[in-house]
Amino acid sequence: MTKDAISAIREAESQAEVLCRVAEEKATEMKNKIQQEGNAHCAQVEKQTTAEYDAELEEISKHVSRLTEKKREEAEREAEELAERARTHMDEAVKSIVWGIIEKCQ
Repeated sequence: MTKDAISAIREAESQAEVLCRVAEEKATEMKNKIQQEGNAHCAQVEKQTTAEYDAELEEISKHVSRLTEKKREEAEREAEELAERARTHMDEAVKSIVWGIIEKCQ
């Protein structure tokens, strides 16, 4: 081989080495950029999802509150009806109790 050929081969190897280093550096930069973008996207999606779930949870809580209030009102009406029915039969119940005691005492 001639000196020129050997010199050309060494020059080509040197350039290839530089190109490989540049490619590795660029690949590392691209990888870091993609990771940063991915992390930012994940954070954004997590924030958005959390907001959606919070809104949904608030809506469910409101619904539960409405149902609870409705059931409480129904129970109060039922209790009032039972109390009213009890009041209408109170005199009769008192008489039955008193006469029951009087009969046992005799």
